[in-house]
Amino acid sequence: MTDMNSIKGGLQMDEFQFHFQPKVDVQNHQIIGYEILLRNKEQNPYYPAKRMEKIINSRAKHASFLEWFQSELVQLLCYFPTLQFSINFAPKQLFYLETHLFLTKMKPYAEQLIVEVTEDLPLFAASMENIDALTIEQNLQSMFASIKAKGYRIALDDVGSGKNSLDEVLKFTSYLDQIKFSIVKCSKKNLKEETLHLFLHAWQSFAEDYQLDFIVEGIEDQAVSNGLKNQGIFVQQGYHFGKPSKCIKR
Repeated sequence: MTDMNSIKGGLQMDEFQFHFQPKVDVQNHQIIGYEILLRNKEQNPYYPAKRMEKIINSRAKHASFLEWFQSELVQLLCYFPTLQFSINFAPKQLFYLETHLFLTKMKPYAEQLIVEVTEDLPLFAASMENIDALTIEQNLQSMFASIKAKGYRIALDDVGSGKNSLDEVLKFTSYLDQIKFSIVKCSKKNLKEETLHLFLHAWQSFAEDYQLDFIVEGIEDQAVSNGLKNQGIFVQQGYHFGKPSKCIKR
């Protein structure tokens, strides 16, 4: 196990640090990759949502953030050349030229990376309010095509939530390699277990029909993991397999 802070130069800046959560194939009992999760440097680190919202809504701040992100990511990928990592982008980030320049510069490492697009709505500043839904959709289509052409795998996060509804997922299936479903959000809404399994089965079937990998997030105990395994859902992620941390198992 390697503590990423022990690597020369670290994976930190004054404000942020990387944490990692494993994705596990429970059928083979193997870690198949990690999701990179941004955290602040509080005593109990958490995702700095308000701070990141300000960064994403400022092109200049976002460009500076990407410079740091690229530097730390290259260091990580060189240190772990055989591991695969997921990196998260909100839809609005895809509309910045700097994001595509970043992905172009990172092309040598594309085989190690999955670009995971979150369920956040791509909200724009008042100066851009003339962008209509059709234009947003067309732009996103071209952006997904561009990312795919660079050699990256693409995942949609939290399908069934926020922007990533079934209707939206259907628009991008030709570019996708993976979809992720979170059972945490369902449990927080007191969804009955029987109903949850119907949703899981529907998305599982959808993934099979379109030949997509299907990952379920939010696994917190062995009983839930076993239930999903019995349902044929083998790639899982959640606190049961490890809370986000600065350590990576070799």
